[in-house]
Amino acid sequence: MPPRSRRSDKPLQRGLMRFWWRFILVALIAYVGYTIWLGGAYRNIEPFVAGQCIAVASPPGPEDMAILPGGHAAIIASQDRRDRGAQGGLYLYDMTARPGRFMPIDLPPSLPFHPHGMSLFAAPDGQVFLHVINHRSAERHTVEIFLLQLAADGTPTVRHRGSVSSDLFVHPNGIAAAGPESFYLTNDRGSGPRWMHMAENLLQLSRSTVVYHDGRFARVVAEDIAFANGIEVSADGGTVLVASTLWRMLLTYVRDPSSGMLLRTGSLPLPFGPDNIRRDGNGSLWVAGHPNAFAFIGHAMNGEKESPGMVLRISHDNRGVARLQEAFADPGTLISGTSVAVQHQGRLLIGAVFQPTMLDCQLDAMQLRDIN
Repeated sequence: MPPRSRRSDKPLQRGLMRFWWRFILVALIAYVGYTIWLGGAYRNIEPFVAGQCIAVASPPGPEDMAILPGGHAAIIASQDRRDRGAQGGLYLYDMTARPGRFMPIDLPPSLPFHPHGMSLFAAPDGQVFLHVINHRSAERHTVEIFLLQLAADGTPTVRHRGSVSSDLFVHPNGIAAAGPESFYLTNDRGSGPRWMHMAENLLQLSRSTVVYHDGRFARVVAEDIAFANGIEVSADGGTVLVASTLWRMLLTYVRDPSSGMLLRTGSLPLPFGPDNIRRDGNGSLWVAGHPNAFAFIGHAMNGEKESPGMVLRISHDNRGVARLQEAFADPGTLISGTSVAVQHQGRLLIGAVFQPTMLDCQLDAMQLRDIN
């Protein structure tokens, strides 16, 4: 009798095993399908501009930029990401004419400089501080802090105030200055080998963090984010916005100005994977990003392949309700790998991750179209 009982259990065990293997397979297929859908693999982008844009030849990889107080010029961080060994640079883009002209900013010759995100802080006394993420090597990342000055003829000069480093700067991407020497930065991935980074993107693992440096010490103030990218602080210093590229949304945090700590309070879904966030003088947000993550990966591997881009303006009414308006959309023919957009009085500049191209646009606010 006991042997017969064991034989009768085997078909049941095999059936349960088949069930669970099939369940896992179906779940995996569903998850991969969801990831492909969320990445926008099948989305077509129709060209749209709320105004008129002209392409301007630029230093390679104008990935991030910020408009100077007064709006007469923009600072642009440039890095040839197809030649990681190439020295990057900072440029002033004169906006007194359209198109404007680029002027290189002299940096300390001994400084290895490979910029990524950047941010400006205008102090009450009129001084302007520039914070730039610097990938000095594959393993060492710093934040360079400069004091920016403009001569009477508009020629830019910077004084390097110093470099900030921390073990918490795992792979910094975006930065938002909160003071002359304080800032927030995003790590777009967790620590680990390259295969782990690929697994994070494929499985949408939430290993990104936000780090706050108060001028002396760094600490993690937000965790559990999937590919944290751009970051911005509100004008009153009470709110921090973080772009989650993989989740295709903006995350909202309430900020404690005294400690710098963050408390997540909400999120705003977007029709693309957001890259950088920029705030204009009226408090509106300008968010650039990638509607098709797979096309962007293809563009990163091969510059001949096109990658669609979009730019949205996000404003809020008196009740705090967000209004999303499309300002720019392109399938990748005008510019590929759109990464940042800055706006001042109807002038919109759009940068890219890899291309030696920037767009200089004149907006017509009446042509902005709402996104439901």
